[in-house]
Amino acid sequence: MKKISPNKNKSSSFSRIMRKGQEKANYKVRSGKLLMLMSEEDHQRIAKLISKWLAQDEAKR
Repeated sequence: MKKISPNKNKSSSFSRIMRKGQEKANYKVRSGKLLMLMSEEDHQRIAKLISKWLAQDEAKR
């Protein structure tokens, strides 16, 4: 039989730490979306660079 937890609405330790960090950093949704947009572009640039390196490595063989 599954035990029923008395603290159903209790958030996890990780989410509490994240919430405190957001409060300290004065997090705003708009700036969060901007950071995510910028980081996505970084991932694309990194992927292109890695593919370029792989292509150069294949050309040397």
